[in-house]
Amino acid sequence: MKCPHCTGRGVKRGLRRTNLGKKQLYLCTKCGRKFTTDWPKMRFHRSDVMHAVRLYKSGSSSSKVKRQLESRGVKVSRWTIIKWVRRFG
Repeated sequence: MKCPHCTGRGVKRGLRRTNLGKKQLYLCTKCGRKFTTDWPKMRFHRSDVMHAVRLYKSGSSSSKVKRQLESRGVKVSRWTIIKWVRRFG
């Protein structure tokens, strides 16, 4: 398991209890931070975010992606779509 903050290796370090259940915690051997491997807490569903990133990467503009998501019932700004592409693209 690689640390998302540095190039260190993560080792198991207990569990984190959430409303959705238990999640495995890891501790980085290099920087000492704790992390999980789960999808980050976000307002939008993972499928909507990944759909937007795929559309944008395939050549659609952020305006077209926004209209496509609105047809699915997801209200999102163009700036948010660009931030998703930078983060997950």
